[in-house]
Amino acid sequence: MRLSRWISGWLVLVWGMCLTLSQSWAASPPTNQLVKSTVSTKVPSEKTLRVGRLTGYFQQAAKEFGVPVQVLKAVGYAETRWMDHGRKPSQLNGYGIMHLADNPANHTLKEAARLLGVPVHTLKTDVQQNIRGAAAVMAQEARRQYAGRLPSNLGDWYTVVAAYGGTGSKLTTKWYADEVFRIIQRGAYRTVGGEDVWLSPARVTPNRGPYAEVKEVLPFAAPDYPGASWVPANSGNYTAANREADGNAINYVIIHTTEGSYAGTISWFQNPSAKVSAHYVIRSSDGAITQMVQNKDIAWHAGNWDYNVHSIGIEHEGYVNDPSWYTDTMYRASANLTRWICDRYGIPKDRAHIIGHHEVPGATHTDPGPGWDWNYYMSLVTQAPSIIVDNATSGRFSSGANWQISSWNTQKYGSDYRFATPQSISDAAWYKVNIATAGNYDVYAWWPANSGYNSATPFVIKTATGNKTVYKDQRVNGGKWVLLGTFSLGAGDDWIIGVSRWTTGSGYVIADAVKVVKR
Repeated sequence: MRLSRWISGWLVLVWGMCLTLSQSWAASPPTNQLVKSTVSTKVPSEKTLRVGRLTGYFQQAAKEFGVPVQVLKAVGYAETRWMDHGRKPSQLNGYGIMHLADNPANHTLKEAARLLGVPVHTLKTDVQQNIRGAAAVMAQEARRQYAGRLPSNLGDWYTVVAAYGGTGSKLTTKWYADEVFRIIQRGAYRTVGGEDVWLSPARVTPNRGPYAEVKEVLPFAAPDYPGASWVPANSGNYTAANREADGNAINYVIIHTTEGSYAGTISWFQNPSAKVSAHYVIRSSDGAITQMVQNKDIAWHAGNWDYNVHSIGIEHEGYVNDPSWYTDTMYRASANLTRWICDRYGIPKDRAHIIGHHEVPGATHTDPGPGWDWNYYMSLVTQAPSIIVDNATSGRFSSGANWQISSWNTQKYGSDYRFATPQSISDAAWYKVNIATAGNYDVYAWWPANSGYNSATPFVIKTATGNKTVYKDQRVNGGKWVLLGTFSLGAGDDWIIGVSRWTTGSGYVIADAVKVVKR
């Protein structure tokens, strides 16, 4: 599909200027009279999207095997967010962008090797061959299901996707295919290795076939947490118990990362070969929660028996080396669950009792990794007072005429955001925040990311001891709250957070939303 049909109205600029930085101008708070730039903005073009080899690999595989490129891209995004994760396997022993797997329930890796006539090692390490392998497996499955032909209707690929996922049970298979088709319907975008990769939204009605009759709620469901789905782990993957009535107190909540997909992880915990489980699994896209082990029972998740006995484990869909999986929706769903667990069992809501897997004594795992925002997560758990100001918040956002409005990027907060070209002028966009009491506050910013955005956007914070400037790369980490730092802020209603145009970085500077959380 041509870019112009998908990205209507998106504004981008050709730049090439050499900029110098002046901290005094960049950090100047706003006055009653806005300073307007005399530099005119150019009519932007959508052509600054950087199309690279990965997009080509998807298109070539789609053409070679007759699999819709929407299906290939959506499966890759659902499985790995289009990342090969350093060629390391997932928890389910799946490899590459397309998660070609070799486990008791999924044999797509070996099947792809047979169909392409290439070594398994190549499929694990070569991105192009990994995508080709997935396309070959899907095409074969489609011909098996449709009497030797490939479906011409996009919705008819639903059952092919379901079979490719190899998740085992009918319910988790349905969840997997539903997620893939949700991605097709809403589209996806991210920057991978400096190139833009996207999937244009498409209207599609999934033909669920036999999965249309699969019930979302299992009979005799008994989740402890209200609102959770109940899918029991295999009885050989946890220890039946009667906590806390048996004298074993629940003292910890342990945060994990699945190193695989939501549906795949649930399926794996149902597999008797896994010998691992967690009490809860949370989906990245919408914060959906599935309980797999009752709170009274002992899940095998910590790698330390004493901690297993005295904890509840929560798995979060995603990969340690790719924090884009840690969405705001996931953080909030998880924090609500953790707060509920703490209240139910009298666990203190602090970092001594809410810990990462890597903090368990003797742990060999690193999850949830450095990309997990503990400050933000704990503020949600404790329900610390917070203030959000969006660029559309009435009376609390101020910018000059050179700050244009856009709603193109789907990672935006609210309905739109502001953008401007980098220039060596004092023309910041400012947010007004009412700080009730002086003290230490965590300050966050939200922006949509794009490869054409600024590599060093200056955020100016008016602190109790003067202006501080923090630089952030807005080409990455879009669509979530990003910590700018912890600052001492004075009491009062003032313009305390600014986004400056004065930077040596290239690309648009973006002003979307800010958040202030009391320590």
